[in-house]
Amino acid sequence: MISDKCPYHECDGSGLIVVVKEDLSTVGVICPCLEQKQLMRKIQSARIPDDYANVTVKEFDPAVYKDEINVDKAKYAKKVAIRFVEKYYDLREMGKGLYFYSHIKGSGKTHLAISITNALIQKYNVQPLYISSVNLLSEIKNTFNQHSKTTSYDLLIAFKEADVLVIDDLGVEKSTEWSEEILTEILEERMNYNRLTIITSNIPVEQLSTKYPAGRIESRIENMTFPISMPEESVRRLLSKKENDRIAEMFFK
Repeated sequence: MISDKCPYHECDGSGLIVVVKEDLSTVGVICPCLEQKQLMRKIQSARIPDDYANVTVKEFDPAVYKDEINVDKAKYAKKVAIRFVEKYYDLREMGKGLYFYSHIKGSGKTHLAISITNALIQKYNVQPLYISSVNLLSEIKNTFNQHSKTTSYDLLIAFKEADVLVIDDLGVEKSTEWSEEILTEILEERMNYNRLTIITSNIPVEQLSTKYPAGRIESRIENMTFPISMPEESVRRLLSKKENDRIAEMFFK
């Protein structure tokens, strides 16, 4: 029976279409909605925020930036993102991820990083993991609580062994000797086993030692990622203004 639970209106929501053959026997056929559900489960297990669950590289629009230099930067970043997805197997062999950086917040770093991640899930069936550097460290700290059901070892293994690890906003977290050691341990493991890491930050790679004085984080990220300078312009602010203009039109049309 066809149900509204199926976005394609082809099954009853179970992901299976019952087809009656000429001899009146029945056979089960996979409905397209099942693949969509499996994809969404993978996105959810990757911890990708709901706002970014459906973003794509294709919809990343360089034209939203105002300054010509920022438009050019966005075009370059988008081209690299597209090629990164296309050359995933080669880059995985090299263990070479991406490092998106800009000083300004809302420049599109996270959008593009997660767009790539979504594309890798769909095209290569990878199991990535997304987390901000602040939450990464907070989750590990929370395991020190005697009532925690998760151990720091379990979390570190998850961060070290994810097919693709996306670390968002590196450098925003409070820097301590402990936090630097944790991040270094994760990056060291991923670098040694050629596991792809995608990072966003407001700090250029060559300036990371100002945040992490031991210098090990800078050297590892320099080795394991390709740096991409993002526009120094807040596209988030521009998009919010466009959305508010559309809402204002709705109210006063």
